[in-house]
Amino acid sequence: MKFERRLIAGRFICVALTIATRVKLSSLTMTIAIRVDTDATIQIRSFARSIGQIVLQRNAATGGILVLALLCFSPRLACALLIGTLTGNVLAHIFDDHGSPTTLNDLHGFNGGLAALAAFTFIHDDSRASAVAILAAVLATGLSNRLTRALSRWNLPAYSSPAVLVTWAWLPLFADPSVPNATARVVAAANADSLVSVLFSVAPAFLRPGLQDIVAGLAPITFAAGPAAGALILVGLLVARPSRAAWALGGSALGLALYTFVGTSAGMLQSGTCGFNPALAALATCRFGVKAALSAIGLTLLIELAASAVGIPAMTAPFVLASWAVQLLEQRFNARANNKDSHVAHAQN
Repeated sequence: MKFERRLIAGRFICVALTIATRVKLSSLTMTIAIRVDTDATIQIRSFARSIGQIVLQRNAATGGILVLALLCFSPRLACALLIGTLTGNVLAHIFDDHGSPTTLNDLHGFNGGLAALAAFTFIHDDSRASAVAILAAVLATGLSNRLTRALSRWNLPAYSSPAVLVTWAWLPLFADPSVPNATARVVAAANADSLVSVLFSVAPAFLRPGLQDIVAGLAPITFAAGPAAGALILVGLLVARPSRAAWALGGSALGLALYTFVGTSAGMLQSGTCGFNPALAALATCRFGVKAALSAIGLTLLIELAASAVGIPAMTAPFVLASWAVQLLEQRFNARANNKDSHVAHAQN
């Protein structure tokens, strides 16, 4: 009897040792696999975070959702974003210091991505758009480095100014004259937004149209249109930080209200073009407080109206100029402007 008990106990010990050995080997194999895959994972996350900087968020999930938003609106534009961002990141990897604040904060790729998006938006022919997109991404990335150094003297970020300047340079030369306007683009997008319409049907009927217009106001940040793309961008902001999503929605709503007050047509209000610059201005200046954000939104509206009167495609220039003006005033008169954000183009707080 004692012999049988010892035999059973010995078998249990052998089984336990075998399981422990297998678990140890499995964990060792997993650790090795993780270590082998670390460099690739870091690069992918950095790439996604650089896309997230389009909405001023250094967040990999946000970047992935922005790509998804463009895929829902136009796979062609999604490819453009990936081409431009990849070009910017490759150039930065080759030429820039890997320990620089710009590299550490994943600020290289997004201007290239925006420049490529502009090329594919204003040029119909894919081969010509690709050539212009790559060249524009290269120039926007190089200009971003120079502007970042120049603006650091005043503790100002470059934002999307390099992409805007490069696009203004080639636009008179290569842009197609028959590019659809914002109203036509959003009408085409709205016809495919059946799922989002179902989601918005939960809201009261009297709030539904305004809510759709407010959410659609986020879509043109990525050269998209319609409530579906806007809703996904909002989700990306929620993932990064819920307060940022609230500020973006508030900026888009206030921009829509101000444009309604100045008598803007219904087609323009529904297109989303009235909301994206105020939303970006709110995101850029909300860290300074409500007054600063409201001032930036109001100034953005004035700059947009001036650009429209002159006939210049403003893109994101109004938000950039308004944010610079507000930040300069805050740095001069408000002690809350601190030095730790001096070299970070998209300060996260």
